[in-house]
Amino acid sequence: MLIRYLVANMLKSQAQEAVRSKVEQAVTDQARNIAEMKQGREMPACELAMVFANSLEASGVVDQMEGVISTQCASFVEHAGRWQGMDIIVIEAGDTWRQVARAVTDLINMHHPSWVISAGFASSLSKRVRKGMIVMPNVIRDVKGRELQVGFQLGESKPQAGLLTDDLVSTPEVLTTPAKRKELASQFKTEVADMESAVVAEICRQARQRCMAIRIVAEEFDDQPPELMSRIMKQGSFAAKFGAFSKGLFSQASQLKEMWDLNNEAYKSSERLSGFLAGVVRQL
Repeated sequence: MLIRYLVANMLKSQAQEAVRSKVEQAVTDQARNIAEMKQGREMPACELAMVFANSLEASGVVDQMEGVISTQCASFVEHAGRWQGMDIIVIEAGDTWRQVARAVTDLINMHHPSWVISAGFASSLSKRVRKGMIVMPNVIRDVKGRELQVGFQLGESKPQAGLLTDDLVSTPEVLTTPAKRKELASQFKTEVADMESAVVAEICRQARQRCMAIRIVAEEFDDQPPELMSRIMKQGSFAAKFGAFSKGLFSQASQLKEMWDLNNEAYKSSERLSGFLAGVVRQL
């Protein structure tokens, strides 16, 4: 969500706008290719695959894996190794819905995992939902109105403190202001959002692949980007973004520190998420 844009992608062009109108067709096309890809290269099956958007969100798990082999595949970055006594695959799928759809399709056909987990950061759509809370929804929605039943029920009679199991909505839009979060919450009557889980779940549904989503709230309802980052995000080209960033190096040093603090917070969120994921993995 916002923190990902600020830290991991602050100088990338905003490809989401160009993709948004073609998202639904992209998901359908990638799922249709599953049968065709079975004739291509296949890898040994794995017990579990986790889908993250980028290395920042995946770091909490990847840093704990043993015997890690990292590979740049055609549609994603793959980290294969042992974690919590299991053979797992962690992938960095990318930031747009088209990238995620292709990556998950390829992942399923290459490795045939027993479970696919859509993991990473989420955004609060309510002041009740605070940073650091874990989101494990039973229902995932997208902005087209589709709903998908997913999830793995934890073997406990009472909900855990700090755990949300309410509906999750996925949006291709970076939620940069409280006003945007409020609008999304009002439209879908939910308190938390992410950017990938609906795509992951739809590809898994069409592939008859077991899937769940586990997220950590990395930004609160009232969070906004620093002024410098807002200026960078408004620039249309890479050169303009880099120019705004370079100027900020000299004129707004305090905000650069704020961006560095966001980076540290993101790593802490990834580590906390990995702790919860470990508990779920032990119950699979």
